[in-house]
Order: sequence, then structure tokens, then C-alpha cells
Amino acid sequence: MNCLSINLRGVRNHHKSEWIRGLKTSYGCHFLAIQETKLQDSESFVFNQFWGRSEFKLAAVNSQGRSGGLACIWSPTVFRCDNIIQNRYYIVMSGFLVQIGCSINIVNIYAPNDAVSRRGVWSELLNIRNSLQGLWLLMGDFNEVRNSEERMNSEFIEANAEAFNQFILSAGLVEYNMGGGNFTYMSDNGKKLSKLDRFLVCLGFMERWPNASVIALDRDISDHRSIILSTSQADYGHIPFRFFNSWFEYPGFLGYVIQKCCSFHFDGPVDLALAIKLRWLKDNIKAWLKAENQRKVGVYNSNKRRMTDIEKMAEVRALSENELSERAVCRNFIAEFDRLKQLDLRQKSRSKWALEGDENSSFFHQIINSNISSNRINGLRIGGEWVTNPMAVKESLYEFFHQ
Repeated sequence: MNCLSINLRGVRNHHKSEWIRGLKTSYGCHFLAIQETKLQDSESFVFNQFWGRSEFKLAAVNSQGRSGGLACIWSPTVFRCDNIIQNRYYIVMSGFLVQIGCSINIVNIYAPNDAVSRRGVWSELLNIRNSLQGLWLLMGDFNEVRNSEERMNSEFIEANAEAFNQFILSAGLVEYNMGGGNFTYMSDNGKKLSKLDRFLVCLGFMERWPNASVIALDRDISDHRSIILSTSQADYGHIPFRFFNSWFEYPGFLGYVIQKCCSFHFDGPVDLALAIKLRWLKDNIKAWLKAENQRKVGVYNSNKRRMTDIEKMAEVRALSENELSERAVCRNFIAEFDRLKQLDLRQKSRSKWALEGDENSSFFHQIINSNISSNRINGLRIGGEWVTNPMAVKESLYEFFHQ
């Protein structure tokens, strides 16, 4: 699902509607969140000028005088909404993603300028967050920054940032790195810049889409940049082959690798021979590991079932020595299997603090997904233009290192 969020400072302008409709079409957006509509009667406004001819659903909150106003437009073929919570400063839509069937809560936010009122909004959203199940996606103009680097030539109040960060932490939310620009808001005189617009997601959302990207688009007819969250992964080619230390503990693995290395023959230049040998060895290792893992998973499941059966028997009668011994064997196999899995997770996460016997798979998965998100190159600024095409990015990187 691709989402577009923008503070428009009023929607009664056909240039703005044409601009947003063009962005929605170009980036294949399924959800549009608009802040500061400045509409006192949203129901009478024709929102299809922002969406086009395709079917859409609408949820809106009227402005208070000439201030505020929210609107959400989405495709019912992608997101099915079951319940809506409306407030002057936010709209919470609960439903599910049609294609994958998972429940999700999507929030469009336009936080107040007053710091005390903002903290009240954080408290309300936290209560709603704790009361509803499913994935969470928050977007909009939060009117707050997280640190001093998110402001330029603008006053930074540490207490307000701390309250905002505490809300994010308490709600269990994380943020994707934003490409395309460092700031989303620019004052009319062009001197003050801040990062006020953002996407915040729950850990479950990032686990499902660790390769999602957030891009701040060029500022056009608003003082805010529009920002886009895309869960569609750009194809940068094959994922690099990674060797895990736990493989050396597989019986027969080292002997298999040595045997394959010795059996390789190639007539030609030595550099080409090395490249072909490594590629050939990689394919053989992957095939061997696939067969070994399938075998071990089968044995693992069999041991778990057998241990469950033995423990059920222990509830009705005393176990024999053979049954006790068999249970111990099953437990040892399961523990060893889990230990090797933890070794792989620790190597993937590159976490150095975890000691032997102090594993936490949930923690390591979070580190891995965070690394994937932060290390991923979603685009580059080339010649003053933000480029996301994988081939153009690869060519630019090649030329940089070549020179």
C-alpha cells in the first residue's frame, strides 16, 4: 500500500487538486491524507478532483473557522474501513488490507500549534493505540520535531521534543528514514525549516515491510512537502550471498565444502576461474543447506510432537526410564536447533551486547529490520534531482567509485 500525506493549507484551489492528482497517479497511491483543508462543510466539497475517476471512500473532519480540517481518501479495493474515530486533530480508521487480510489502523494527524494541546493529543492517541488491535500507521503534520537537527533557524524546545519522543516510545512506534530532503516545512520567507511531517509505524508494520521507503517530494504550491510511504520494493537485483558461522556446526558441512572445492576444474584465465568457482560453490552450498534444513525441520517437528506425547503420558502415569531418556533426547535436539537459529539472528543483527545464553529473538528481529530499513538506499540526489530508479542509482554509484 502506498500512502501520500500533505498539508495543503486549504483545498479550494484547482492547481492544488491537479498537483495532488498527478502525484497520486505517478506514485500509484492507495491512500491520501490531507491536513489543513480549511473546509467547514467537507461533505459538500467534491473530493474526486484529488482522486480521479476510480472508486474511493472518504472520511473528513471540518475545520474550526479557517483553521484545521482533515480529509482521508482511499481505495476500497486495497483498504476496507470498519470503524472511524474522528477528532478535531486526528482521524483514526480501523479496518483491514484486502489483499493480505491483516487488520490495520491508519491515522491522519494535524497536531495543534500549542504545546500543551499537543501533549493532550499524544495522550489521547496513546489510549486509542492501547485499545485497538492490529498494525498501526500514523501520518500527517505532527507540528513537532524529535531533535534539534530537525530544525534550522527555528526555535527548538527540548521539553516538547522529549514529550513527542516519549509518546513514540510508549506507543511502540518507529520511523523509516526519509529520502528526498531533510525538512518538510519552510516558512513563507524561506528562512525557517523544520521536519514536521512524517510517517510513524508499529514494529509489526516494519517487520512486514522492512524495505518500505519514505520520500519527501519537491515543494510545489504548499509550504509543506508532500511525503510518500511506499511498501513496494524496488528491484536492485540479487541479494548478496551471506555465510553464517552456524553452518560449521552442521555435521558433514565442512567436508562437503572441501570435497566440492577439490572437485572443481576450469580451463581459462585464473581470475575468471575464481569468479566461476565461487559462484558454483555458492550454488552447491545453497542446495546442500536447503536439503539439510528441510531434513532438520522435519526431525525438529517430530521431536516436538514426541515430547508433547510423552508429557501427556506423564500426566496419567509414571514414565519409564526409556521414556524419560527419550524425552531428554528430544529436549536436547530442540534446544540445539533453537541455539543455531539464534546464532544466525545474532550475526544478522550484528548486536555485540548479547552474551551466550542471553538471546532474545524478538529483540534480534527488531535490530535486523531496523538495519534493513536504515541501510537501504531508496534513492539518490543526482544533479539536484531525487532519483529512485534502481538502474540510475547503480550507474551513479558505479561512476562515483570508478572516478
